[in-house]
Amino acid sequence: MYETRRHPFLGLQVGIFDFGGQEQYRKEYMEKPEIFKGTDVLIPIVDLHDPKSFSQAKEYFKGLLDIYRKNNEKPKIFLFFHKFDTTDYQKELLDTNVKKAKEIFLDMFKEYDFNYMLTSIYQQDELAKVFRDILISSYAELKTHVEKAEAKLEEIKAKIIISDVSGNVIVHNVQGVSSGLTLRGDLRDFIDACNTVRENIFMSDSAVFKGLNEDGKEIELHIFKYIISVLIMKTGEIDRDSQDKLNMLLNDMKLFADLIISAHAD
Repeated sequence: MYETRRHPFLGLQVGIFDFGGQEQYRKEYMEKPEIFKGTDVLIPIVDLHDPKSFSQAKEYFKGLLDIYRKNNEKPKIFLFFHKFDTTDYQKELLDTNVKKAKEIFLDMFKEYDFNYMLTSIYQQDELAKVFRDILISSYAELKTHVEKAEAKLEEIKAKIIISDVSGNVIVHNVQGVSSGLTLRGDLRDFIDACNTVRENIFMSDSAVFKGLNEDGKEIELHIFKYIISVLIMKTGEIDRDSQDKLNMLLNDMKLFADLIISAHAD
């Protein structure tokens, strides 16, 4: 009928409900409106490769909106026009389907805090950014800091990954690092181990960890306010300009962590 799981993100536990789209599942859970109570974000998904299902999807989404009206709730809505790719599908047909889908669905959500995006499973990094932006969409100041960090990373001659302490990638400039929302296991384990040392040995809310090998490769891990981690990988000394920009980035991330704590309190 549906699957649920909890995912830690920026110090919060996000509850994720994945509802089955098949008719027999829809009928069961649509008759239990209490399941949908407390929804902050709703992500309806339209299959662009299956235009015959558009009418059925529209009725399904209407039913969901009726449930939210009865629950007196108005979640944010991010509509995914999914399978926006030409793998085993003609581009001309895909463009036609996108146009048709916009005509059918965009007007449905005009009374809501609403946005839509074209998505594909083959664009993993872009998809990860979409989910990141959805998860921080309630905090305008956080989004501004993320955008500033993305711009700064392009100018720094070092490999940098900014994540939360659970390994959810926020921004990075390392090719191939993120596939989906989280770092690969060995880097998550490293951050987790350092975070445990910070908490139990240093007993402080922030800490810095450094390592250096004989070839001059250097790694730094900065943990800010037990929430944000900045992993820096360098090969030898970096130029003064990059170092200055790196220092500015670290200061911004410290402020970013403070903003997250403040947002949680609100």
